[in-house]
Amino acid sequence: MTSNRYGHFSEDGREYVITDPRPPRPWANVIANPRFGLAVAQSGSGFTWIDNSQLAVVNWWQQDFAVDTSGKFLYLRDAESGALWSLSPAPVWNDGDSFACRHGIGYTTFEIENSGIASSWTLFAHAHKTVELWIVKLRNRSAKSRRLELTGYLEWCCGVTPAPRREFHKLFIETARRENAVFGWNHMWDVGSKRWGHWNRDFPYVAGFGTTGAVVTAEGDKAAFTGRNGTLRAPAALAEPEWPSFFGRHHDPVGAMRMAVELAAGEEKSIGFAIAVDRDHDAAASLLAKSLDVATMERALEEVNASWSERLAEHRMETPDRRFDSFINDWVRYQAISARLWGRAGYYQQSGAFGFRDQLQDSQVWLTIDPAHCRDQIALHAAHQFADGSVYHWWHPLSEQGHVTKMTDDLLWLSFVTASYIREAGDASVLADQAPFLDEETPAPLEEHVRRAFERVFGRTSPRGLPLIGAGDWNDGLSAVGLEEKGESVWLGHFLAGLLRDWSEIHRRTGRAAFAADYDERRKRLVGVINDVAWDGRWYWRATLDSGEKIGSASNQQGRIYLNAQTWAVLNDVAPPDRAKSCMAAVREHLVSESGALLLAPAYDTPDERIGYITRYAPGLRENGGVYTHAATWAIGAAAKMKDRELVGFLLDAIDATNKDPERYWAEPYVLPGNVDGPQSPWYGRAGWTWYTGSAAWLHRIVSEWVFGVRPEWEGLRIDPCLPPSWNRVRMTRPWRGKTIEIAIEGDSIRVDGKRVEAGSVIPG
Repeated sequence: MTSNRYGHFSEDGREYVITDPRPPRPWANVIANPRFGLAVAQSGSGFTWIDNSQLAVVNWWQQDFAVDTSGKFLYLRDAESGALWSLSPAPVWNDGDSFACRHGIGYTTFEIENSGIASSWTLFAHAHKTVELWIVKLRNRSAKSRRLELTGYLEWCCGVTPAPRREFHKLFIETARRENAVFGWNHMWDVGSKRWGHWNRDFPYVAGFGTTGAVVTAEGDKAAFTGRNGTLRAPAALAEPEWPSFFGRHHDPVGAMRMAVELAAGEEKSIGFAIAVDRDHDAAASLLAKSLDVATMERALEEVNASWSERLAEHRMETPDRRFDSFINDWVRYQAISARLWGRAGYYQQSGAFGFRDQLQDSQVWLTIDPAHCRDQIALHAAHQFADGSVYHWWHPLSEQGHVTKMTDDLLWLSFVTASYIREAGDASVLADQAPFLDEETPAPLEEHVRRAFERVFGRTSPRGLPLIGAGDWNDGLSAVGLEEKGESVWLGHFLAGLLRDWSEIHRRTGRAAFAADYDERRKRLVGVINDVAWDGRWYWRATLDSGEKIGSASNQQGRIYLNAQTWAVLNDVAPPDRAKSCMAAVREHLVSESGALLLAPAYDTPDERIGYITRYAPGLRENGGVYTHAATWAIGAAAKMKDRELVGFLLDAIDATNKDPERYWAEPYVLPGNVDGPQSPWYGRAGWTWYTGSAAWLHRIVSEWVFGVRPEWEGLRIDPCLPPSWNRVRMTRPWRGKTIEIAIEGDSIRVDGKRVEAGSVIPG
């Protein structure tokens, strides 16, 4: 597997092995089960959460990528020489004799050798319990016996993060020691109570940090551990034989435990640590006690590995590029499930919330491998819709607090993913699934939820027939475009046109002929209006402000062309053939960059309050003239639909994180970033906002359905590839309606389960 100066993929591609502890930015792993998880960087820094990665964070972590030295750590000290190092680079940053950080699918392992002691520290979340497990192995490679002191450390948060009020927050945390464990809980949760008001509610969990070793001494106060004006790099307490052991409610709450480890020459010992979180003291203590056994931890790690192998096994793609195969089959789907759906967290953003549009799109990752999970996600989002069809833009589990906006596209993603589910699974019974509205107790079938969303959009249409953009549509940065309910969205028109086509077909197939005819007529009118008023000569303009002024038009100085207004015109067959060619030619000319397809060009260089905060980013950053990876995946799909193999290959290569120069790219080479700086940035090609991006599930779907061309349609599974010129032979194994099919494509030859078929053929479902 290809390597760079900082690391490489393992031979099987399921680990990224970092060999230099100082990459340009933190290279992290986001490890989660459906309720519980942790984020950990190659430095060892990171944080743990339960149920909500913003509202229920176990340990304090400071987001500072220039330093990146806060989190949960293990120190090792030679009791005779006083030499000190950590089992991850942070916080001591001793260079040592060797280093490797192995970020794997569901775990991270640090391997360090220092002063004749080889250590291995593996961190992971249990497959289904709310517990984080550490397996530590120490081997004495020297020729003499060694007396060592191993210390585990974390700083309790037990609440909401990020928060600027650390000194206030710590006043409410209580700690305690019980034999080989320390516990933390919080008497104030920064989530209000409807009955008792703000800052007047307990944090609903208790956390315990324990070890299988015999604890010699423990500490619950940070200053006592670091020493006055001390640092975590060389805590004063580590040189002291006994610690004050300040626990209770009047200290700066941390959990630190020291144990003695004696190793004969050549001897190896294993020690376990666990962080267990549950609803009360007894439950947390019980979960911790059951977890503190190294053999039990090793079996749990085997279960985690097996669960991910099974989860990702069924739908596989094989190309001439083994590195890309690992990326697309394993890492982007792991990213979508672990970080986006379960953890809702990344190193750049600890969201914790469900975005109405966001996690619905992410749930597409389940469509081929476990469609029942996608169906569950649909039901969850339907239950966060109001009776008038509007929805929360996002809401927080635990608090159920949400944010209502005027954005028009949010509510339509329910119909998009539902249609995708029916097309893939061939199961329209989902329409009868019951879910309540937020402001009505009586549940209604999903079909009614979808209908009310459409009706709301139909009622928010401009006099000439284009949908209103509201406070932005898919692009949150267009936050002021339609605040007065006059601004229009052309992209939203393209999106709605596709949905009307899908739902007219669903209505036809479920015996609702009147709805089918109505939606057909609405689509016809909408497509006509878009092509009558929104064609700008060579491409489609993007939107109008409340004033009627266009954006994304050749008449603009900045933001003259927007990507989504072109790609979705192609994907949803809004553009006639000649216009499809013209707008994709404009994409090639103005938006295709070596880092991917730019979201717009040229970038805005002056804030414009009429448009929104997109104009307040520096030119070339994120949505403002950068590559916004989510939208860049759709450009690959549009290029494939146009049968532009060269553009497909170029854009795939541009978006592929595995082939970048790390000094320029900065970000992790094994997961997708949210954005890459565009050509108007002095850091052109620099990536950011990794892990927490909706592009992961989308890239997998685009490669599968448009590049390989294996996509579900209403009549069956179509096989219609558009491969990059360098892919001379590919294979796919894919579940389809209860069976597994094998597809092999070599040149013009396509075989399905060994039988030759023509390009464009449909396998009945």
